[in-house]
Amino acid sequence: MSLPYTALHTFHLAVRFGNLKQTADHLNLTESAVSHQIKRLEAQLGYALFYKSGRQLKTTPEGTHLAQELAHPFDHIDQTLSNTKRQAHNTITIYCLPSLIELWLLPKLLTFKQHYPEYNLIIRYHSSSPDYLDEHCLRIGSHEKESHSPYLTHTLFSAETIPVCSPIYLSQHAELSDERHLRKADLLHDHSEASWFDWFLKQGLSAPPSSKILYEDFHLLKMATLAAQGVALCPEILIQQDLKSGALIALSSQKGNIGRYYAIEQNRYAHSNVRLLIDHIGLDQA
Repeated sequence: MSLPYTALHTFHLAVRFGNLKQTADHLNLTESAVSHQIKRLEAQLGYALFYKSGRQLKTTPEGTHLAQELAHPFDHIDQTLSNTKRQAHNTITIYCLPSLIELWLLPKLLTFKQHYPEYNLIIRYHSSSPDYLDEHCLRIGSHEKESHSPYLTHTLFSAETIPVCSPIYLSQHAELSDERHLRKADLLHDHSEASWFDWFLKQGLSAPPSSKILYEDFHLLKMATLAAQGVALCPEILIQQDLKSGALIALSSQKGNIGRYYAIEQNRYAHSNVRLLIDHIGLDQA
């Protein structure tokens, strides 16, 4: 089967921009012409590449796999063709986990702006990051030990967790000084119950009863823990000041989420200013 280079490149750009209009504008084509190229490519491949999610264009699992395979060669071609006339691009977009923004990222960006005031920075939540990271952005998030990213990854620091609660909650549940009684506590979760389940399993303890206290992200989880709502597994690196001040108390030295870490992801051919920013915020990570 002979696949047209033009259609593959159009698909690559559609993934990169996340919509057909921007793709059409970039290629100086009509939106219908771009749509026709992609539909013809889908017909040749025998499967759908995109589906609509509200106003967003999302790749199917097959589309995601193809996009990942195409990203490197097309990025390399773009890099080669533009290498002799790189244009200045002073805007960098950062997609970051909310839990890292205030405590870790913003202080580093402050010093970066002091050294490089000519750069414009856009900070967005990690959840809004696109499927494709172009050469003018980077993403900062957590990764599991066995996870794989199609992008260049720079490890920052551990995201392993420890069980903590507030002094008020501990005063109401004195039995929690013995970690074997933790399964009877009000266990707080972010995203899913898997972290607590694994933590008890590693301690040789039976899994706790199912909990209904579930928070969307670590920021909300920490707020609930400080408000004496229960016990949470929190990344130790992000609660050091709370532990030092006594706002939170560690109930065990046994860690959870073993192997989890925070990292920066970037396009293999990221613009030089993105690499400059990564070098800056990657120094003295902890």
